[in-house]
Amino acid sequence: QLKSSDACMGCHDQRDNPHGVPLCQTGNEYIEGGSKVNCQGCHMGVSDGLSDHAMGGGHSEAMLKRAVIFDMKTAEADGKLTAKITIRNLQPHAMPTGAPFRNMYMKLMAYNASGEVVWQNAEGHPAKADPQAYFYYALMDDKGMPAPPPMATKPGDDTRLKPHETRELVYEIPAEGVVLVRGELYYNLLWPSLVEKFSHLPEDVKAPVMIAASEREIATQ
Repeated sequence: QLKSSDACMGCHDQRDNPHGVPLCQTGNEYIEGGSKVNCQGCHMGVSDGLSDHAMGGGHSEAMLKRAVIFDMKTAEADGKLTAKITIRNLQPHAMPTGAPFRNMYMKLMAYNASGEVVWQNAEGHPAKADPQAYFYYALMDDKGMPAPPPMATKPGDDTRLKPHETRELVYEIPAEGVVLVRGELYYNLLWPSLVEKFSHLPEDVKAPVMIAASEREIATQ
């Protein structure tokens, strides 16, 4: 049993709050993904014949950087740059998974020859300005307002990447003066609202971690 995923599911299978709203859903996600690799194969990697008992996950930058493939292609026509972002989840569960307040977001920026940002998909966090670039699981109350896990009465939007999902985001950017387009993917342990509320927490809990980046130089005439 200790060599199978059953050893992990006692804690990491689906967990509901008192209102029956699913919170952690990693077990169901893993079943949906249909993977034949057990949890230990990723989270307890073997080095020199010994299993790593650090159990790396959302707090491990190295694990996060192995979790996705992030790429970008650009094309120019009619004075516009089309940037196509591809994000592939390599995990047999949702990305992110676990505690519902874990989230990811993507920042896309265009630079001129002076290194100045002349276009971006959002100023700061893209949750409101560019919802497609925000990957999260929302929890709601009876009025449809955001709610913390213990108080939620129904699930809200779930824009996380499903197991093994590949998602494409497409943007049109004014081409004039642009010499570089760069995309960056960030992982956060807390929703933006919780980062503001719990400002006393350590930076390694509050601060986003850049887990992937891709950039393309734009040929100038």
